[in-house]
Amino acid sequence: MLNATGPPTTPDPGCDNLAVRLEYWVYATIPISVAIIFIFAFFEERVKLWPTCCFQRPAIPYPVNLVDSYNDRWSFASAFSVMSTSVLQLFWGDWIFAPDLSGIHNMLRGTILIFVGLANVLLISLVFYPILLCLRIRSTHGLTGNFVGFLYTNIWLTYNLLLIVHCGRGQGLSRNTIIALTVPVYINYTLLNIGFAIELLKAIRRNLCKVKNITVHAEEEEDYFKKTHYYERVRFLFSPPKEEEEKGLLNRLIRKIWIDAPGFRYSTRSVCTMVLSTITTYQIGLLYITIVNSLWDIPDELLKEDGLLYQAFSLVNSTSYVMEARAFFDIAEDMFWIACYFAIALAVLYNIHVQICYREHTLLLWRGVKDFCPKEKFSLPALVVANLRYSGYAIAFSAWGFVITQVVSWLLLFFVAYFIVHQLQIRVPGEELSWLLSFLEGYWLTFVMGFVFYYLQVAIANLTFLQKEKEKEREKVHLNLNNRRLFHWTVYITLFMNVVVGLVSCLMRIIKAVFFGVLFIGRIDKCTLMRGWELWDPGFKSYLGFLQLEVAHTHPVLITFCHFLWKSVGKDMREHRVPLVFWRRKPAKMVNGSNELSLVTSSGHSRKKLWPRNKWFVALTLMRNRALTVDRMRISPELQRVKEQLERERREAQSRGSDKTDTTELTIGLDEQDAKSIPVEEGRLPAADEGKKTTVDAVRKGQVSNQVPTEAEISRDSGTISPEPSRPAARLSTVAWEGQAAAAEPNHNPVV
Repeated sequence: MLNATGPPTTPDPGCDNLAVRLEYWVYATIPISVAIIFIFAFFEERVKLWPTCCFQRPAIPYPVNLVDSYNDRWSFASAFSVMSTSVLQLFWGDWIFAPDLSGIHNMLRGTILIFVGLANVLLISLVFYPILLCLRIRSTHGLTGNFVGFLYTNIWLTYNLLLIVHCGRGQGLSRNTIIALTVPVYINYTLLNIGFAIELLKAIRRNLCKVKNITVHAEEEEDYFKKTHYYERVRFLFSPPKEEEEKGLLNRLIRKIWIDAPGFRYSTRSVCTMVLSTITTYQIGLLYITIVNSLWDIPDELLKEDGLLYQAFSLVNSTSYVMEARAFFDIAEDMFWIACYFAIALAVLYNIHVQICYREHTLLLWRGVKDFCPKEKFSLPALVVANLRYSGYAIAFSAWGFVITQVVSWLLLFFVAYFIVHQLQIRVPGEELSWLLSFLEGYWLTFVMGFVFYYLQVAIANLTFLQKEKEKEREKVHLNLNNRRLFHWTVYITLFMNVVVGLVSCLMRIIKAVFFGVLFIGRIDKCTLMRGWELWDPGFKSYLGFLQLEVAHTHPVLITFCHFLWKSVGKDMREHRVPLVFWRRKPAKMVNGSNELSLVTSSGHSRKKLWPRNKWFVALTLMRNRALTVDRMRISPELQRVKEQLERERREAQSRGSDKTDTTELTIGLDEQDAKSIPVEEGRLPAADEGKKTTVDAVRKGQVSNQVPTEAEISRDSGTISPEPSRPAARLSTVAWEGQAAAAEPNHNPVV
């Protein structure tokens, strides 16, 4: 670990062969890694930097696409996982590059150690760079990528096997502990080797059985796009909703985990983060348990019956103190293991639940719903930085969450087991109670009465102070006061009573905040701060940055729309031999530093000649999609009223979908004078709003259907793309446009 006195000392690994050391293997594989990266750099094409020089080669080869990639997700997760043990060794103290800092001033030593630690991490990243690079490049250069990846992976697999063979005890750890730590690494190395071998055989077969003069037509490219989850998602949005059948408890539980969301796929980054977080938490937890478990041998040796401490107390007939100390440590050890099991189970469930929340939040962002996001918006550079921090924060928060949850739950369990349960077991009738039991005996009834008093107020409010109505077989409660005189009297009587209850409630508030804050410290998808302060939580902020940046680049509707736009120039692209599918990130043919496709369109005409037609298409699109009109044009007073009307209709439709509209609900709480005033106000309606008057009268008489159109119906009526089926949404009615037309009239007097 980092310290301010000097570089961490590398403990003796206890190996028979000193050559089986991490630093030796890192320094030996650095030249191989650099050579592989240099060779693969000529497989990449430059896009912007000197595009006409050296056939656009070489370029910087990046290891993995963690923005909008969905291919080889588990292979990349295995590649990241094999790095976990090597990185963990750095935190354990086995540094690769550890210079002597004894001659440097103490004020600068800590700062230099930070850069030394970063250098060690960069060395580990460099030597494992070729594995990720081979996984990415094998899609275009299958033979080379799989062959090099298979050989390089086996080099590091050999190191891990030699580590087990030659190291009996390493860094104070037993052989069994080392094996348990490296089991996930062996599994991932095996999966990588199997994957490289299978893909290598496929690449050899393709090269041996190559068919000459293979041309890829636009229809084949289009068929390829139809197999993507983007196309599947958009097709699902346009399909009519299906009636859901009642399913059993097991099926509902499975659907909670694997929701039926066609077109959704977990991204490469989410899968890699989940796997790496689970393995890292497992390894850190195993090290923590091993270290703490070794400490229990100390009190066992001191407090055993033939030990020196027991014999010393037996001389003065005070062995009861030794027995009490033995019971103290025995209970502490038992509660330690229970807390470990609880923390392990909680960490595993959290990693699974984070993926469920990631799926739900992604679906919400696809629909444009940002209710879970803070209202305050952070800048775009801060969003990109938050996205960069996501994976590292998720791993660190998961590891810290396990340790903190285990320690806190251990203390709570030990407190209850020793100071309450154990004291009751050893208590002799007639003896004085301990301070804790005496406190509980004197005040437990007070706590019970506090809860009874609170729930008694809830019962009185439900039975006396709220208006109710009978609706079919149940009573419906409304937020309208009943028995107001009794309510005023109750407020006065309970004013000072609730002061006493509030003193206890304030303590409970602190306890709950600490409890849930510790319980959810490992959850990066949940904010542990109060509403309005979400951006002060760095973990939650990184999660939001990851979600928003990924959705901005992988929205299926946007991808499909851009695909069809890109397809419109397919003729020119085929003539110039440029790939059709835009999301493959291949640049177009460059001539004199400019893109050929920027000069002509698919019909071969100049863009200047097609300018009026394109403007007409834009106007026609805006006329058919009113919501786009509001977002595109500058907000004038008339358009602002249209936007407010659309938002009001959406909220009203959602409220009608959550609860049926009824005549009694609208008129309850109105006295006779209010009921008479309604027709007078409606009589002032202008001619343009007579339709609204009819709607209001129909609602008052209970003649309006309570059915709310689903989003699939809206997509068919208004031409918009709906999100999930079977969910009520606001129909884009013509009221907004009628209101816009009426607003242009000089005598328009809208009724709010």
